[in-house]
Amino acid sequence: MAYSELIKNFDHIRGYMQEFFIYGFKSRDEYDAKSARSYDNERRRIQSYLGELVSFRQNASGKNVFISLDGRGTTHNPLYKAFKAKSFTNKDITLHFIVMDILADEEDHSLKELIQIIDEEYLSFFEKPMCFDESTLRKKLKEYEQLGLIDCRKEGKTLYYRLARDEIRLEAYRDAIRFFAEEDPLGVVGSYLEDKYDAAQEYLRFKNHYIMNAYDTQIIEAVLQGIHEKRQIEVTNYSPKGKQERNWLVIPLKLYVSTQGGRNYLMCRAVRTDRWFCFRIDYIRKIKVGETCKEYEQYLREFQEIAKHTWGVAFDKNKKMQHIEIDLLIGKEEKHIIRRLERERRCGTFIQIDEQTYRFMADVWDAYEMVPWIRTFLGRIKAVKCSNEEVTNRLKADIVEMAKMYQLL
Repeated sequence: MAYSELIKNFDHIRGYMQEFFIYGFKSRDEYDAKSARSYDNERRRIQSYLGELVSFRQNASGKNVFISLDGRGTTHNPLYKAFKAKSFTNKDITLHFIVMDILADEEDHSLKELIQIIDEEYLSFFEKPMCFDESTLRKKLKEYEQLGLIDCRKEGKTLYYRLARDEIRLEAYRDAIRFFAEEDPLGVVGSYLEDKYDAAQEYLRFKNHYIMNAYDTQIIEAVLQGIHEKRQIEVTNYSPKGKQERNWLVIPLKLYVSTQGGRNYLMCRAVRTDRWFCFRIDYIRKIKVGETCKEYEQYLREFQEIAKHTWGVAFDKNKKMQHIEIDLLIGKEEKHIIRRLERERRCGTFIQIDEQTYRFMADVWDAYEMVPWIRTFLGRIKAVKCSNEEVTNRLKADIVEMAKMYQLL
Protein backbone atom coordinates (compact mmCIF):
# COMPACT_ATOMS: atom_id res chain seq x y z
CA MET A 1 0.00 0.00 0.00
CA ALA A 2 1.30 3.45 -0.89
CA TYR A 3 2.47 5.63 2.01
CA SER A 4 0.10 8.37 3.15
CA GLU A 5 0.67 11.03 5.82
CA LEU A 6 -3.00 10.77 6.86
CA ILE A 7 -3.82 8.48 9.78
CA LYS A 8 -6.08 5.51 9.11
CA ASN A 9 -5.63 3.61 12.38
CA PHE A 10 -5.21 5.87 15.41
CA ASP A 11 -4.38 2.91 17.68
CA HIS A 12 -1.13 2.44 15.75
CA ILE A 13 -0.08 6.04 16.32
CA ARG A 14 -1.02 5.80 20.01
CA GLY A 15 1.01 2.62 20.39
CA TYR A 16 4.12 4.05 18.76
CA MET A 17 3.94 7.30 20.72
CA GLN A 18 3.66 5.43 24.01
CA GLU A 19 6.45 3.00 23.13
CA PHE A 20 8.93 5.61 21.96
CA PHE A 21 8.06 8.87 23.68
CA ILE A 22 6.52 7.82 27.00
CA TYR A 23 7.79 4.41 28.06
CA GLY A 24 11.22 4.12 26.60
CA PHE A 25 12.90 6.27 23.91
CA LYS A 26 13.64 3.11 21.95
CA SER A 27 15.63 2.91 18.77
CA ARG A 28 14.27 1.26 15.66
CA ASP A 29 16.32 -1.91 16.27
CA GLU A 30 14.98 -2.24 19.83
CA TYR A 31 11.36 -2.20 18.69
CA ASP A 32 10.21 -5.68 17.64
CA ALA A 33 6.40 -5.40 17.90
CA LYS A 34 6.03 -4.37 14.24
CA SER A 35 8.06 -4.61 11.06
CA ALA A 36 10.76 -2.07 10.23
CA ARG A 37 8.66 -0.75 7.35
CA SER A 38 5.64 -0.20 9.61
CA TYR A 39 7.87 1.62 12.08
CA ASP A 40 9.26 3.88 9.37
CA ASN A 41 5.80 4.75 8.04
CA GLU A 42 4.37 5.58 11.47
CA ARG A 43 7.45 7.61 12.41
CA ARG A 44 7.07 9.65 9.22
CA ARG A 45 3.38 10.27 9.97
CA ILE A 46 4.19 11.43 13.50
CA GLN A 47 6.94 13.69 12.22
CA SER A 48 4.68 15.14 9.51
CA TYR A 49 2.31 16.71 12.05
CA LEU A 50 4.72 17.33 14.93
CA GLY A 51 7.40 18.82 12.70
CA GLU A 52 10.28 20.41 14.62
CA LEU A 53 9.15 18.89 17.92
CA VAL A 54 10.54 15.50 16.83
CA SER A 55 14.26 15.19 17.55
CA PHE A 56 16.71 12.32 17.69
CA ARG A 57 19.90 11.34 19.47
CA GLN A 58 22.50 9.00 18.02
CA ASN A 59 24.18 6.54 20.38
CA ALA A 60 25.65 3.04 20.35
CA SER A 61 22.22 1.38 20.15
CA GLY A 62 21.15 3.47 17.16
CA LYS A 63 19.05 6.57 16.57
CA ASN A 64 16.61 7.31 19.40
CA VAL A 65 13.63 9.43 18.41
CA PHE A 66 11.93 11.66 20.98
CA ILE A 67 9.75 14.76 21.41
CA SER A 68 11.45 17.93 22.60
CA LEU A 69 9.50 21.08 23.43
CA ASP A 70 9.72 24.11 25.67
CA GLY A 71 6.63 24.38 27.87
CA ARG A 72 7.06 28.15 28.07
CA GLY A 73 6.54 28.50 24.34
CA THR A 74 4.09 25.64 23.72
CA THR A 75 0.68 26.67 25.03
CA HIS A 76 -1.48 24.65 22.62
CA ASN A 77 -1.22 20.87 22.79
CA PRO A 78 0.45 19.93 19.47
CA LEU A 79 -0.64 16.28 19.75
CA TYR A 80 -4.24 17.18 18.92
CA LYS A 81 -3.09 17.51 15.32
CA ALA A 82 -3.19 13.72 15.05
CA PHE A 83 -6.99 13.73 15.38
CA LYS A 84 -7.22 16.24 12.54
CA ALA A 85 -5.10 14.13 10.19
CA LYS A 86 -7.55 11.24 9.80
CA SER A 87 -7.57 9.53 6.44
CA PHE A 88 -10.59 9.57 4.11
CA THR A 89 -11.56 8.17 0.73
CA ASN A 90 -12.05 10.28 -2.39
CA LYS A 91 -15.75 9.41 -2.44
CA ASP A 92 -16.22 10.39 1.21
CA ILE A 93 -14.65 13.82 0.87
CA THR A 94 -16.38 14.51 -2.46
CA LEU A 95 -19.82 13.57 -1.14
CA HIS A 96 -19.24 15.64 2.01
CA PHE A 97 -18.59 18.89 0.17
CA ILE A 98 -21.39 18.29 -2.34
CA VAL A 99 -23.97 17.70 0.41
CA MET A 100 -22.77 20.70 2.45
CA ASP A 101 -22.88 22.89 -0.66
CA ILE A 102 -26.45 21.86 -1.51
CA LEU A 103 -27.73 22.34 2.04
CA ALA A 104 -26.06 25.76 2.28
CA ASP A 105 -29.27 27.28 0.84
CA GLU A 106 -30.89 26.56 4.26
CA GLU A 107 -33.87 24.91 2.56
CA ASP A 108 -35.40 21.48 3.23
CA HIS A 109 -34.45 18.71 0.78
CA SER A 110 -35.68 15.15 0.52
CA LEU A 111 -33.38 12.24 -0.28
CA LYS A 112 -34.67 12.03 -3.87
CA GLU A 113 -34.16 15.76 -4.38
CA LEU A 114 -30.57 15.50 -3.17
CA ILE A 115 -29.83 12.58 -5.49
CA GLN A 116 -31.31 14.48 -8.44
CA ILE A 117 -29.34 17.67 -7.69
CA ILE A 118 -26.09 15.71 -7.26
CA ASP A 119 -26.56 13.94 -10.61
CA GLU A 120 -27.73 16.98 -12.61
CA GLU A 121 -25.77 19.88 -11.11
CA TYR A 122 -22.52 18.28 -9.95
CA LEU A 123 -21.67 14.92 -11.54
CA SER A 124 -22.98 15.68 -15.04
CA PHE A 125 -19.91 17.81 -15.81
CA PHE A 126 -17.47 14.88 -15.55
CA GLU A 127 -16.72 12.31 -18.24
CA LYS A 128 -16.27 9.57 -15.64
CA PRO A 129 -18.22 10.80 -12.60
CA MET A 130 -18.37 9.09 -9.23
CA CYS A 131 -21.56 7.20 -8.46
CA PHE A 132 -23.54 7.80 -5.26
CA ASP A 133 -26.60 5.59 -4.72
CA GLU A 134 -29.49 6.27 -2.33
CA SER A 135 -28.19 3.83 0.26
CA THR A 136 -24.80 5.57 0.49
CA LEU A 137 -26.37 9.02 0.74
CA ARG A 138 -28.94 7.87 3.31
CA LYS A 139 -26.19 6.48 5.57
CA LYS A 140 -24.15 9.68 5.22
CA LEU A 141 -27.16 11.85 6.10
CA LYS A 142 -27.94 9.69 9.13
CA GLU A 143 -24.32 10.02 10.28
CA TYR A 144 -24.44 13.81 9.91
CA GLU A 145 -27.73 13.94 11.81
CA GLN A 146 -26.17 12.01 14.71
CA LEU A 147 -23.21 14.40 14.67
CA GLY A 148 -25.56 17.37 14.82
CA LEU A 149 -24.47 18.78 11.45
CA ILE A 150 -27.93 18.55 9.92
CA ASP A 151 -31.54 18.46 11.11
CA CYS A 152 -34.09 15.94 9.92
CA ARG A 153 -37.88 16.14 10.00
CA LYS A 154 -40.52 13.69 8.79
CA GLU A 155 -43.53 14.73 6.73
CA GLY A 156 -45.75 11.78 5.93
CA LYS A 157 -43.35 9.06 4.84
CA THR A 158 -40.72 11.45 3.51
CA LEU A 159 -37.66 12.67 5.44
CA TYR A 160 -36.41 16.20 4.81
CA TYR A 161 -32.90 17.43 5.60
CA ARG A 162 -31.39 20.86 6.21
CA LEU A 163 -28.27 22.33 7.82
CA ALA A 164 -28.50 22.57 11.59
CA ARG A 165 -28.79 26.10 12.90
CA ASP A 166 -25.70 27.21 14.78
CA GLU A 167 -27.10 29.47 17.48
CA ILE A 168 -24.17 29.24 19.90
CA ARG A 169 -21.94 32.31 20.01
CA LEU A 170 -18.55 30.76 20.74
CA GLU A 171 -16.81 34.08 21.32
CA ALA A 172 -18.54 34.41 24.69
CA TYR A 173 -16.94 31.13 25.81
CA ARG A 174 -13.46 31.76 24.44
CA ASP A 175 -11.64 31.81 27.80
CA ALA A 176 -13.44 28.70 29.06
CA ILE A 177 -12.74 26.79 25.83
CA ARG A 178 -9.07 27.85 25.89
CA PHE A 179 -8.66 26.46 29.41
CA PHE A 180 -10.75 23.34 28.71
CA ALA A 181 -8.66 22.46 25.64
CA GLU A 182 -5.47 22.12 27.69
CA GLU A 183 -6.71 20.89 31.07
CA ASP A 184 -9.61 18.51 30.45
CA PRO A 185 -9.11 14.79 29.62
CA LEU A 186 -11.32 15.42 26.54
CA GLY A 187 -9.58 18.67 25.67
CA VAL A 188 -9.38 17.78 21.99
CA VAL A 189 -13.04 18.87 21.76
CA GLY A 190 -11.99 22.32 22.88
CA SER A 191 -9.19 22.29 20.31
CA TYR A 192 -11.71 21.70 17.51
CA LEU A 193 -13.82 24.61 18.79
CA GLU A 194 -10.75 26.84 18.95
CA ASP A 195 -10.16 26.21 15.25
CA LYS A 196 -13.29 28.28 14.59
CA TYR A 197 -11.73 31.37 16.17
CA ASP A 198 -9.49 33.88 14.47
CA ALA A 199 -5.91 33.74 15.71
CA ALA A 200 -5.36 35.81 18.84
CA GLN A 201 -2.45 36.67 21.09
CA GLU A 202 -1.82 33.93 23.64
CA TYR A 203 -2.52 34.88 27.24
CA LEU A 204 -2.53 31.57 29.14
CA ARG A 205 0.44 29.58 30.42
CA PHE A 206 0.24 26.25 32.21
CA LYS A 207 2.60 25.24 35.01
CA ASN A 208 1.82 21.53 34.60
CA HIS A 209 0.96 20.79 30.99
CA TYR A 210 0.42 17.04 30.52
CA ILE A 211 0.16 16.89 26.75
CA MET A 212 0.66 13.12 26.36
CA ASN A 213 -2.85 12.39 27.69
CA ALA A 214 -4.18 13.54 24.32
CA TYR A 215 -3.67 10.05 22.90
CA ASP A 216 -5.93 8.52 25.56
CA THR A 217 -8.92 10.63 24.52
CA GLN A 218 -10.87 7.86 22.78
CA ILE A 219 -10.39 5.50 25.72
CA ILE A 220 -11.48 8.18 28.19
CA GLU A 221 -14.54 9.01 26.09
CA ALA A 222 -15.70 5.38 26.29
CA VAL A 223 -14.99 5.27 30.04
CA LEU A 224 -17.05 8.41 30.64
CA GLN A 225 -19.84 7.06 28.44
CA GLY A 226 -19.93 3.92 30.58
CA ILE A 227 -20.06 6.00 33.77
CA HIS A 228 -22.69 8.42 32.46
CA GLU A 229 -24.94 5.69 31.03
CA LYS A 230 -24.20 3.24 33.90
CA ARG A 231 -22.98 0.53 31.57
CA GLN A 232 -20.46 -2.28 31.73
CA ILE A 233 -17.31 -1.92 29.67
CA GLU A 234 -14.90 -4.50 28.32
CA VAL A 235 -11.27 -3.41 28.53
CA THR A 236 -8.12 -4.97 27.13
CA ASN A 237 -5.41 -4.09 29.62
CA TYR A 238 -1.68 -4.39 28.90
CA SER A 239 0.75 -5.37 31.64
CA PRO A 240 4.28 -3.99 31.03
CA LYS A 241 5.73 -6.38 33.60
CA GLY A 242 4.22 -9.51 32.12
CA LYS A 243 4.20 -8.06 28.60
CA GLN A 244 0.78 -9.53 27.94
CA GLU A 245 -2.79 -8.37 27.38
CA ARG A 246 -5.83 -9.50 29.34
CA ASN A 247 -9.54 -8.80 28.87
CA TRP A 248 -11.71 -7.64 31.76
CA LEU A 249 -15.45 -7.02 31.98
CA VAL A 250 -15.87 -4.26 34.55
CA ILE A 251 -18.24 -1.59 35.84
CA PRO A 252 -16.65 1.88 35.54
CA LEU A 253 -17.28 4.02 38.62
CA LYS A 254 -14.83 6.93 38.61
CA LEU A 255 -12.11 8.47 36.47
CA TYR A 256 -9.25 9.71 38.65
CA VAL A 257 -6.82 12.32 37.30
CA SER A 258 -3.49 12.83 39.06
CA THR A 259 -2.60 16.49 39.58
CA GLN A 260 1.00 15.48 40.31
CA GLY A 261 1.84 13.33 37.31
CA GLY A 262 -1.08 13.89 34.97
CA ARG A 263 -1.95 10.20 34.69
CA ASN A 264 -5.56 9.03 34.37
CA TYR A 265 -6.93 6.02 36.23
CA LEU A 266 -10.12 3.99 35.86
CA MET A 267 -11.62 2.92 39.18
CA CYS A 268 -13.92 -0.05 38.59
CA ARG A 269 -15.43 -3.30 39.83
CA ALA A 270 -15.25 -6.66 38.10
CA VAL A 271 -18.60 -7.97 36.84
CA ARG A 272 -18.13 -11.67 37.53
CA THR A 273 -16.21 -11.44 40.82
CA ASP A 274 -16.31 -9.25 43.92
CA ARG A 275 -13.00 -7.59 43.02
CA TRP A 276 -12.12 -3.92 42.68
CA PHE A 277 -9.56 -2.66 40.19
CA CYS A 278 -7.62 0.42 39.23
CA PHE A 279 -6.41 0.52 35.62
CA ARG A 280 -4.01 3.08 34.22
CA ILE A 281 -5.75 4.55 31.20
CA ASP A 282 -2.58 4.56 29.09
CA TYR A 283 -2.28 0.79 29.64
CA ILE A 284 -5.76 0.13 28.21
CA ARG A 285 -5.34 -0.99 24.60
CA LYS A 286 -9.00 -1.49 23.65
CA ILE A 287 -12.35 -0.65 25.18
CA LYS A 288 -15.96 -1.48 24.33
CA VAL A 289 -19.10 -0.15 26.01
CA GLY A 290 -21.53 -2.93 26.89
CA GLU A 291 -24.96 -3.41 28.44
CA THR A 292 -26.57 -1.44 31.25
CA CYS A 293 -25.69 -2.45 34.83
CA LYS A 294 -28.80 -2.69 37.02
CA GLU A 295 -26.78 -2.68 40.27
CA TYR A 296 -24.73 0.38 39.29
CA GLU A 297 -25.96 2.65 42.11
CA GLN A 298 -25.24 -0.04 44.71
CA TYR A 299 -21.66 -0.52 43.46
CA LEU A 300 -21.14 3.24 43.32
CA ARG A 301 -22.16 3.59 46.98
CA GLU A 302 -19.76 0.78 47.91
CA PHE A 303 -16.94 2.52 46.05
CA GLN A 304 -17.70 5.85 47.72
CA GLU A 305 -17.22 4.17 51.11
CA ILE A 306 -13.94 2.64 49.94
CA ALA A 307 -12.77 5.99 48.53
CA LYS A 308 -13.09 7.63 51.96
CA HIS A 309 -9.90 5.78 52.92
CA THR A 310 -8.06 6.05 49.61
CA TRP A 311 -5.15 8.48 49.44
CA GLY A 312 -4.16 7.79 45.84
CA VAL A 313 -5.52 4.99 43.67
CA ALA A 314 -4.59 1.87 45.67
CA PHE A 315 -7.40 0.10 47.48
CA ASP A 316 -8.35 -3.43 48.48
CA LYS A 317 -11.32 -3.85 50.79
CA ASN A 318 -10.25 -7.44 51.48
CA LYS A 319 -7.11 -6.18 53.26
CA LYS A 320 -6.78 -4.46 56.62
CA MET A 321 -6.49 -0.68 56.55
CA GLN A 322 -3.24 0.95 57.67
CA HIS A 323 -3.21 3.53 60.46
CA ILE A 324 -0.85 6.50 60.41
CA GLU A 325 -0.22 9.37 62.84
CA ILE A 326 2.05 12.36 62.20
CA ASP A 327 2.90 15.03 64.78
CA LEU A 328 3.79 18.35 63.16
CA LEU A 329 5.43 21.44 64.64
CA ILE A 330 3.38 24.50 63.61
CA GLY A 331 3.98 27.93 65.14
CA LYS A 332 1.30 30.32 66.36
CA GLU A 333 1.82 32.62 63.38
CA GLU A 334 1.74 29.81 60.81
CA LYS A 335 -1.98 29.51 60.21
CA HIS A 336 -1.24 29.06 56.50
CA ILE A 337 0.22 25.62 57.28
CA ILE A 338 -3.00 24.63 59.03
CA ARG A 339 -4.99 25.85 56.03
CA ARG A 340 -2.72 23.82 53.78
CA LEU A 341 -3.33 20.69 55.84
CA GLU A 342 -7.06 21.24 55.60
CA ARG A 343 -6.86 21.86 51.87
CA GLU A 344 -4.52 19.03 50.88
CA ARG A 345 -5.62 16.15 53.08
CA ARG A 346 -7.64 13.69 51.04
CA CYS A 347 -8.88 11.81 54.08
CA GLY A 348 -8.20 11.64 57.81
CA THR A 349 -8.36 14.33 60.49
CA PHE A 350 -5.97 16.53 62.46
CA ILE A 351 -6.18 17.86 66.00
CA GLN A 352 -4.16 20.30 68.11
CA ILE A 353 -2.05 18.59 70.82
CA ASP A 354 -0.46 21.68 72.37
CA GLU A 355 0.35 25.27 71.41
CA GLN A 356 2.72 24.27 68.59
CA THR A 357 1.90 20.63 67.85
CA TYR A 358 -0.80 19.27 65.56
CA ARG A 359 -1.47 15.57 64.96
CA PHE A 360 -2.69 14.25 61.61
CA MET A 361 -4.38 10.83 61.74
CA ALA A 362 -5.74 8.64 58.96
CA ASP A 363 -6.79 5.07 58.17
CA VAL A 364 -5.93 4.31 54.56
CA TRP A 365 -5.64 1.28 52.29
CA ASP A 366 -2.04 2.07 51.35
CA ALA A 367 -0.12 4.49 53.58
CA TYR A 368 2.94 4.31 51.32
CA GLU A 369 1.06 6.48 48.81
CA MET A 370 1.27 9.30 51.36
CA VAL A 371 5.09 9.36 51.48
CA PRO A 372 5.60 12.07 48.78
CA TRP A 373 3.12 14.34 50.60
CA ILE A 374 4.65 13.65 54.02
CA ARG A 375 8.11 14.53 52.68
CA THR A 376 6.96 18.11 52.10
CA PHE A 377 6.65 18.45 55.91
CA LEU A 378 10.01 16.84 56.84
CA GLY A 379 11.28 19.97 58.59
CA ARG A 380 8.19 20.02 60.82
CA ILE A 381 7.76 16.35 61.71
CA LYS A 382 8.18 15.57 65.42
CA ALA A 383 7.00 11.95 65.29
CA VAL A 384 5.55 9.41 62.86
CA LYS A 385 3.69 6.21 63.73
CA CYS A 386 2.39 3.84 61.07
CA SER A 387 1.18 0.24 61.07
CA ASN A 388 3.04 -0.15 57.76
CA GLU A 389 6.72 -0.26 58.75
CA GLU A 390 7.80 0.42 55.17
CA VAL A 391 6.49 3.97 55.54
CA THR A 392 8.44 4.81 58.69
CA ASN A 393 11.58 3.10 57.38
CA ARG A 394 11.35 5.05 54.13
CA LEU A 395 10.99 8.37 55.95
CA LYS A 396 13.90 7.57 58.28
CA ALA A 397 16.07 6.70 55.28
CA ASP A 398 15.09 10.00 53.63
CA ILE A 399 16.12 11.97 56.71
CA VAL A 400 19.47 10.16 56.95
CA GLU A 401 20.11 10.74 53.25
CA MET A 402 19.28 14.43 53.58
CA ALA A 403 21.55 14.76 56.63
CA LYS A 404 24.43 13.23 54.66
CA MET A 405 23.76 15.61 51.79
CA TYR A 406 24.16 18.57 54.14
CA GLN A 407 27.18 16.89 55.81
CA LEU A 408 25.42 16.65 59.16
CA LEU A 409 26.42 12.99 59.54
